[in-house]
Amino acid sequence: AGIDAPKKAQAVGKAILAKTSRLFSERGLPDYTETSIELLGTETTYGKQSRGQGSREVVVKISAAHSKKGALVLFSREIAQAATGMAPGITGIVGGRPTVWPKIRLYSCLVPKDQVTVSIDFNGQTIPVDVASEGGFQPGMIVDQPAGKPASATDTTVRLVDLAWARSGDKGDHSNIGVVARKAEFVPFIEAALTEKAVAEWMAHALNPETGKVTRWALPGLNAFNFLLEHSLGGGGVASLRIDPQGKAFAQQLLEFQVPVPSGLIGS
Repeated sequence: AGIDAPKKAQAVGKAILAKTSRLFSERGLPDYTETSIELLGTETTYGKQSRGQGSREVVVKISAAHSKKGALVLFSREIAQAATGMAPGITGIVGGRPTVWPKIRLYSCLVPKDQVTVSIDFNGQTIPVDVASEGGFQPGMIVDQPAGKPASATDTTVRLVDLAWARSGDKGDHSNIGVVARKAEFVPFIEAALTEKAVAEWMAHALNPETGKVTRWALPGLNAFNFLLEHSLGGGGVASLRIDPQGKAFAQQLLEFQVPVPSGLIGS
């Protein structure tokens, strides 16, 4: 805590990882396969949109993955030394010495329907269920969605939260952000502003720099849009080292996006 707390916290986190990496090398162990330092109290999940760098009190969250359990046990023992031998102002280890957990990753796949037997067990009776297996997904049937109604001229901006509701969640290493306009007349301005490129730039801190991708679909019957953020969760679920491994905060971040609108639209 105290003067330049975020800078101190970042330096301490890097120092702990550097020290333990050196200890691994001395013992003939490989280095970490993945590490993560997040500063709770600095709006760390907001990336470049963070406005919390002036915080005087933060919690350093350090996560690490390694192929050997023993290496992570060594890491957990070395954290305590930071309070007495590193930057001044450090106090407490939240939750005590960290526990080593296996890293379990989700792998989704498709199984042909004709290879699956379906039945219902009810009151001790098993009832077979026939599932139609003909047909199937045909990529060639996909067509680009037509553009919506053009937005009229704009002369000011408002936050997306003034125009829409939003909610987000995970699908493995991918996440979805659903955006529902509060009024039908808001849809053209949301569509014009929240392009796939714009959302990808806004959420760049979450997207994998090599494989991350944003795709948008319109839901005209609901005056809504669905955004799929591929590879945006650092592995997702228990495989992720992030504080938000399920993207639950993504929608709240997007709701602060500035949307160009004409004056008087909100009050209309």
